[in-house]
Amino acid sequence: VTSGGTVIRGIDVDLKRDGDWTGFSGGANVKDIPARAAGRVRVANGTTTVELTSGQATMRGIKAAIAQASTITIANGTTSLDKLALNLGGGTATVSGKVGEALNLNATLARVPMSLANSFSPGLDAAGSISGTVKVTGAPANPAVAFKIDAAGVQTSQTRGAGFGGMGVSSSGTYSGNRLTFDASMSDAAGLGLKGGGTMTTSGTPTLDLDFAGKVPFAFLTRTLAAQGLSLSGTADVNLKVRGPATSPVITGTVRTSGARLIDARSGLAINDITADVVIGGGVARINRLTGNLSTRGSLSASGTVGINPAQGFPADLSVKLVDGRYTDGRVVTANLSGDLTIKGPLASAPVISGAINLAKTVITVPEKLPGSLAALDVKHKNAPAAVRAQDKALRPATASGSSGGGGLNLDVTVNAPSQIFIQGRGVDAELGGSLRLTGPASSPQAVGTFTLQRGRLTILAKRLTFTEGTVGFSGSLVPYLNLTATSTTSSATVTIVVSG
Repeated sequence: VTSGGTVIRGIDVDLKRDGDWTGFSGGANVKDIPARAAGRVRVANGTTTVELTSGQATMRGIKAAIAQASTITIANGTTSLDKLALNLGGGTATVSGKVGEALNLNATLARVPMSLANSFSPGLDAAGSISGTVKVTGAPANPAVAFKIDAAGVQTSQTRGAGFGGMGVSSSGTYSGNRLTFDASMSDAAGLGLKGGGTMTTSGTPTLDLDFAGKVPFAFLTRTLAAQGLSLSGTADVNLKVRGPATSPVITGTVRTSGARLIDARSGLAINDITADVVIGGGVARINRLTGNLSTRGSLSASGTVGINPAQGFPADLSVKLVDGRYTDGRVVTANLSGDLTIKGPLASAPVISGAINLAKTVITVPEKLPGSLAALDVKHKNAPAAVRAQDKALRPATASGSSGGGGLNLDVTVNAPSQIFIQGRGVDAELGGSLRLTGPASSPQAVGTFTLQRGRLTILAKRLTFTEGTVGFSGSLVPYLNLTATSTTSSATVTIVVSG
């Protein structure tokens, strides 16, 4: 059967007369939507009354079924619904009211799963449930809608990708004349607390006029930062405005934080008391102030801009200043340093860190016992007996070779240390000075530079030898080339020891 643009196929209906009533049971395929229903109908005094006892329809894999018996009446061109309740994926939607030349409908939603939207929007991957009320009035061609909804456990592929967990969302508003006006609030277990709202027009190209303010915890960055061995705690106070077409909105506002903390798990270094003041506008986030204190000593500050367009890879132009910093690995190296660096380029792909780091007093302690993370010296036993070779083979298990991929970060940094690089321990007491330039990918940088001996001595077997000259050079690799000369003079001889390689 074809009526206008509606095609009905597979009609299969059983009818049974019972007094004034006609019972029906069957189904059909309406616009490729399979539907079935059962109940009875009566026509009397110009009024058609339909009592539904059961019914269901399936659209794009979504099954809607009548939850309880309900009555529909049609009179004078107006259809009246009396608590038509539908089961929708485990939730219910109940509709009452009238449909005619004017609409007057009330709907109540109870735990309707948001996953139903996934059938209409591939890739949305929505989760959570919606409860609330909706009222529809006015002409069918231009209805007015008022709503108040509460959603729990809200997630989509976009919010998951941004690092947010399940959120609670409450919203109320109206829709009329192609204009949506609403207020909303969002929260989650991690401390998210955003409130805002505004208007959106839906005719032609949708346009936005929205304002949001509140607190956003840095916990949403946990997954992204953890991959780099970092963790960030604290909360940002945001105040954002979104204006213009939905296809290319203009975002302005501010982001501020204080008391935040960043930890690098690999080095054990932390930046405490992070304070930031960021202004967003013109397609960039301008960092007016960003300061923090190193856990080991010293302060860090930064300023500059970061583009907020993901398609451009978040291009950055930042300046970073380190004042009176101190670094220690707790065992071998303790360094006092300061510096001025810049970070430029797309943060999402290949930013470049350049500038200079100036070392003040730096102490390198030669430990009495080398840590297990250091490779053993490649000492070869020449002409070893068979028994020794067998023992050596047993003590050296086979190891698999491999390579690790590099990141996109590039370096162009000069390390200056004109003096006060002290090497101490295991009989060594020496001071060096010089400079080193690091370039190329951070995963495999090239090092070029030389540190020259300024003074030093070596005590070995109760004898003191004075270093007369020496250099520690880098010619591309991070592995240094040593050339050290030490002498000791007695009444009968002068002993010279040269260490090179």
